[in-house]
Amino acid sequence: MAQKVQKYINTNELSKMYGKYFVRAVYDQRFIGTSQLADFIQTQCTVKRSDIKAVLDELGEAFKHFFELGQKIKLDSIGIFKVGISSASSDTEEGCTASLVKKSRVLFQPETSSVLKGVKEVQRARIVNGVAEAYTTQMQVFDHPATMLKDVRFELTADLQGSGFETDGGGGGDDGGDEEPRP
Repeated sequence: MAQKVQKYINTNELSKMYGKYFVRAVYDQRFIGTSQLADFIQTQCTVKRSDIKAVLDELGEAFKHFFELGQKIKLDSIGIFKVGISSASSDTEEGCTASLVKKSRVLFQPETSSVLKGVKEVQRARIVNGVAEAYTTQMQVFDHPATMLKDVRFELTADLQGSGFETDGGGGGDDGGDEEPRP
C-alpha cells in the first residue's frame, strides 16, 4: 500500500509557480476511528482490543487534563502535542487578560530525527572596536526527516473526482522551497 497522490496545475496567475505541476495527497473521505485503531493495534501486539479501546477512549480526556496544566505531551514515535492560541490585543497591561483568547487549537509537531547532511560556509559580520568586519565560518546542516513518515511510499493515482476521495487542497514541497498557493 502507498499514500495516493494526484497531480494538478497551479492556476494562480500571481504565483511564481503559475503553470507548474505539483502533486497533492489524496484521502479516503472516511476517518479511521478509535475502534479501527484498536482493531489494528490488536493485530500488532498481545493486548486485547477492549483494553486498547479503553486507553484510546481516555486519551482525549488525558490530553485535556494536561493541556489545562500547561503541559506539552510527547508520544514516543509520534510527536509532540501542545496548545496554540490566537488572541485579541489590549492597549494597556491591565486590559491584557485571559479573556483576550479568541481561538485555541492543538498544535502537533511530528517526531523527527536529526541527520547531519554536511557542512556549509556562511558569511557573518561582527563588530570589532566599533568597526564592522566580515568573516567566513562553517555551519553544520541537518536534515530532520519525520520519523513517522520515513518509510511511507507515495503512488500517483488517476483523477478521483466523485470517487469518494478528497485531496488536501494544497500542495508544494516541504523542502523549504517556494510554496504555491492553494488552488
